[in-house]
Amino acid sequence: MRIEGDYERDGFATIRGLIPREIASNLFRQIQLDIEAAGHTFQTFAQSHGLSEHPTIEISGHFYRPLTTFLWGLTPIMSQLTGADLLPSYDYFRIYHKDDICRVHSDRPSCEHSVSLTLAYSDGVEWPLEVGSVRVTGEDPCTEDFGDEPFAAVAMQPGDAVLYRGMDLRHGRTQPNPNRWSAHLFLFWVERGGEFRQHAFDVQRLRSEMERVGKQNA
Repeated sequence: MRIEGDYERDGFATIRGLIPREIASNLFRQIQLDIEAAGHTFQTFAQSHGLSEHPTIEISGHFYRPLTTFLWGLTPIMSQLTGADLLPSYDYFRIYHKDDICRVHSDRPSCEHSVSLTLAYSDGVEWPLEVGSVRVTGEDPCTEDFGDEPFAAVAMQPGDAVLYRGMDLRHGRTQPNPNRWSAHLFLFWVERGGEFRQHAFDVQRLRSEMERVGKQNA
């Protein structure tokens, strides 16, 4: 594992080899196998939202527990890298398709410390995550680009990640995805005893998600 950048100073840093490439590809494959074993395909989990132009595949760690285990297992090393005593909030798996984007945005309080981890590209073409340079407060509306704000574009291979302050810095992918698809894992933490400590384990969101699923199955 190799760290590029100064997280404390800049609010983001690149983590080369957060996990081995083989683990990244096999984690992606295991998710696919488990979905197929349950009688579904990735398309079962396609949904539209304001961040992207096309529906993306999204699977929450709240409902696929191996992702939650992965998040919890990374917590000690993330505490070390951020210099803060962290507790996990939530994570999710996402697949973007060809020519899709991720609009520029900032995140909610559960995302005090965030990681974007690349798992796989269908065609092996790096698709950079872009991180702004101006600190913001609260969730900003989605925009198509950064405007006049300087930003960094971080290219990642499978197993590489970007650690960033999701609440404080706007981020996105404004260049269309050059691959037929790309698979990513997004992981989030809050500081133990900090301003957003009530969002540890994302209890509020989990409760609302369970209520939503209950209504769908009623």
